[in-house]
Amino acid sequence: MATKIDTLNRELRNRVKAGKPNLWSHGNGLCFALAKNGTASWVIRYTVNAKRRVMTLEQHSDPITDRKLKELEMVALEYRDRIKAGVDPLAMREATANRSKSTSGDTFETFARDYIAQHESDWKNEKHRQQWENTLTQYVYPKIGRALPHEISVDDVLSVLQQSHIRRGKKLPLWDAVPETASRVRMRIETIIAAAKSKALGSANPEIKALWKDHHNPAKWEDGLQHWLGKKGKQFKGNFAAMAFADVPAFVTELREKTDYSAKALTLTILCATRTSETLNATWDEFDLDNATWTIPAIRMKAGVEHRVPLSSAAITLLKGLHRFAGNPYVFPGAKRNQPLSNMAMLEMLRGMRDGLTVHGFRSAFRDWCSETTLHPDTIAEAALAHTIKDKTVAAYRRGDAFERRKQLMQQWCDYLLVSNDNYKQEWQRLIA
Repeated sequence: MATKIDTLNRELRNRVKAGKPNLWSHGNGLCFALAKNGTASWVIRYTVNAKRRVMTLEQHSDPITDRKLKELEMVALEYRDRIKAGVDPLAMREATANRSKSTSGDTFETFARDYIAQHESDWKNEKHRQQWENTLTQYVYPKIGRALPHEISVDDVLSVLQQSHIRRGKKLPLWDAVPETASRVRMRIETIIAAAKSKALGSANPEIKALWKDHHNPAKWEDGLQHWLGKKGKQFKGNFAAMAFADVPAFVTELREKTDYSAKALTLTILCATRTSETLNATWDEFDLDNATWTIPAIRMKAGVEHRVPLSSAAITLLKGLHRFAGNPYVFPGAKRNQPLSNMAMLEMLRGMRDGLTVHGFRSAFRDWCSETTLHPDTIAEAALAHTIKDKTVAAYRRGDAFERRKQLMQQWCDYLLVSNDNYKQEWQRLIA
């Protein structure tokens, strides 16, 4: 039976074959366009000041994959939000292109990449460089990457820090959703612009120096941002006391030295980013270790929807090492017959190791790690946490459970937790040998 994407690809091929120039709406302003010369592309169609405008996103590549289509749909939604706010994306693109042609100098993205290349040898580890690259690539370059550093304004920086970000199913400004990450993004923009200014003022070209005359760094907190953003970002409601994601690998190493079921349950909880109840009430019939899948039934999920958890290599090894007690269906059996561990078991053990933290806080640490160190879309990170997307528009565009994408993400999380410690890495290699 043909899938939706197969049907769409067949329709697109027929349109190209017919050769009739036209625009076909795909929804939310996203259109498939066929030009007179036969070029097929994806565009957005919108109206600004009573004028119809069409902006090309990219040329069509046959066949289009489900992943690529979703990316285009999300881009169209992002542009739709900007258009509603009064921004003309085509005018902005044209203005940026004209500035680049008329003024010598590197764009922000070009300068930023050069800056990272020049300074990475001074940084303590590879992770630090990767965090710079990931946050700039995910949050900054799409907004101001093509702009010239001396022309970036406070409004431009705000467009980065206030862009939409999904957190626990809610669509929030980046500054409110992930304050720590957003703060680092701001400081990185400030650093790059300051470095660009320093380089320009040291130039022998008077025209380049003149561009930076009386320039104030728009990403500097005291130069305007303090009037528009909360000092530390409006903390997201419902935050749990969480360990910084950078400290989780060492904690997992310490946790692995313990042999009791509470420690093993917490280890699996961290590896799978699950909730306490989801782990403690897990039964063996929910696991398909051959296919690396844990299927949690809807009745046990907070949102009432069945959730498939991709099992990383470490999670599978942990589960295979557990004893199955006859007559007890639970993976982590409690003291009472046919009962799971107490719902306080993991928390009490955690308090003994790190006072002031919560088990649920490891989900927050996982989410921060996703935002700070990976390029996975917010929707994938939210799906991994089984969060309900409360924004109806975004929810409508999240088809399926993105299992394959989440499988990659959870293995990356596993690798991050294990490889970060040499001793644990050696132990892991011994386990899988």
